[in-house]
Formats: sequence, C-alpha cells, structure tokens
Amino acid sequence: MNFDELPLFSAQDTPTSRAGAQNVRLRLHSQQALLLAVYAHPAAINGITDEEAGERSGLAAQPRCCYWKRCSELRHKGFIRDTGRVQQGSSGSFMMLCEITDAGLAEFGRLRMEEARQ
Repeated sequence: MNFDELPLFSAQDTPTSRAGAQNVRLRLHSQQALLLAVYAHPAAINGITDEEAGERSGLAAQPRCCYWKRCSELRHKGFIRDTGRVQQGSSGSFMMLCEITDAGLAEFGRLRMEEARQ
C-alpha cells in the first residue's frame, strides 16, 4: 500500500471525524481548496510538485501546516494525479510532478461558483 492509499482518518478518530474524512467535496477556502486552485492555474499545466504547490499557495509559510498531506488527500480523492515525471526539489531529492484531473477541474469550478454566490 502506498501513502496515497491510506485512509483519511485513524482508528482512534471519532465517528464524526471518520464521516467527515469521507466527504469528497472541498470546503471553500480550505487548505485543499487553496492547493487545488494552484493546480488549476495555467502555470501548473505541465505539473508541479507538492512543494511548489505549498509555496505558491502560501501554505508552506504557515507554521505546522502539512500541505503535503493535503496534496496527498487531493490525489486520494482523484482531483490531482501523478504525471509519471519527476523534478528535483529544494532538498535535492526528486519529487513527483502532479497535475489537475477533470474531476479536479470540476471541483474547482464548483468552488468558484460557490464563492461567486457569497
């Protein structure tokens, strides 16, 4: 089992936490929504790393923010996917490049419509 196949909750979580983890729809202005907007941006058309998404969204600068976990959740939900290509990250390690999926674009569109109604 790879990291992206792990459940979005732990065995110790309450039933409400477990139910919430299964909700695929993103909440407006959530960390996942901020990251999805980065993946939806034309500058990410050829794929970006989780690290780049964290930096571009501003989440990497927030203390104790686990933006890479949110990216993993987006992959788990089918909103972004591994392109099969890699790029060297800031640590020198190679990182996968991910791109938004059709489902991710649809979810991003839904979020934009929700924001416009507010």
